Amino acid sequence: MGRLLPGQTAEYQEARIQEALKAMNRMEHDHACSLFVEVSQNVPYHPLAPFGALANEWIFNQGKFGYEAGNRELLEDIDDLILDYRRHLVLDPDNPDLKYYMGLTNGLRARVLLAEKDWLGVLVSGYRIIRNFKSALKGSPDNPDIMIAFGVFNYYVGLSSGFMQIASWIMQISGSKEEGLQQIETAALHGNYSRYEARSIMVYLYLYFEADYAAVRRWLDMLLNEFPGNPYYNYLYAELCIRTGNPNIETYIEKIHQRLPELEPFFKKEYIQRLRLLEGSQALLNDDLDRAETQLLSYLGNYDSEMDYDLASAYLRLGQVYDLQGRRPDAVKIYQKTVDLDNRSSAVIAAKGYLIKPYSTK
Repeated sequence: MGRLLPGQTAEYQEARIQEALKAMNRMEHDHACSLFVEVSQNVPYHPLAPFGALANEWIFNQGKFGYEAGNRELLEDIDDLILDYRRHLVLDPDNPDLKYYMGLTNGLRARVLLAEKDWLGVLVSGYRIIRNFKSALKGSPDNPDIMIAFGVFNYYVGLSSGFMQIASWIMQISGSKEEGLQQIETAALHGNYSRYEARSIMVYLYLYFEADYAAVRRWLDMLLNEFPGNPYYNYLYAELCIRTGNPNIETYIEKIHQRLPELEPFFKKEYIQRLRLLEGSQALLNDDLDRAETQLLSYLGNYDSEMDYDLASAYLRLGQVYDLQGRRPDAVKIYQKTVDLDNRSSAVIAAKGYLIKPYSTK
């Protein structure tokens, strides 16, 4: 971080931080970066600014260079930021915000290790996160922004078994999905800095794991009302329509197409892939099975993403296509591929059922 400069009031910094968070949700990463850097280089010290700059740069690098390169650079930068927080803690040892953002920085590390399925690394980072957040909570017990971290950890542990359940016992937290959802909702409704991220997490959990589509619509409506051009939120709304049997997703597809020219190369490639998945899924609902098969096979043949939840959906829907075409042996093979992902998503659960009884629209 550069030399601290005078000249910003706390109120002015707060306004700049809020605008930076909104810019990130509009995928205006250059603008967000300039705002975070501006605040981080001025006094009074705002610990969110360097964290926001780091997270924003991570997203930008993923879009420009791909997930692997973006994650690798993030891991290199995390230690420098934690060292900077520790320097400030020497001067202000009881500051709960510093401890909180140290926890969030470790949370970014855990996020990368989770994608790599480095469970031991996730456990070590998780321990550091919870230790930082428990310390922060003592200094700021009513802060809803802090609850999001406990919520995500509790939900993930509740979704998992074995190794992470032991981790929950070691860290002395509940590991309850229900409590986790309640804590994330607190941040989504009342958080100052975490509300957008919490709402996005609620959409993700309810869509991919809980299959509670009324809840998905509730949180997506909030996000799209404020960020109507965000391609990710439009993709999730189209996916919601598909899962509820509604093929009328042209509006959301068009919004994604409008943003494609300005996206970084890797994100552009990713959204072209997502469009294939949506169009194949739409064709399935419209009983255009040949087009559905073509688009879903194209998606699967070009699959290159960090998480495998959309992959599970694509496999599931291709299996459904094969069942409707009377190709039961092919459908069984594809359903088994879905199940083998073992990612605890609702698609995996559905595929287990279709292994027993073929999919039918009748």
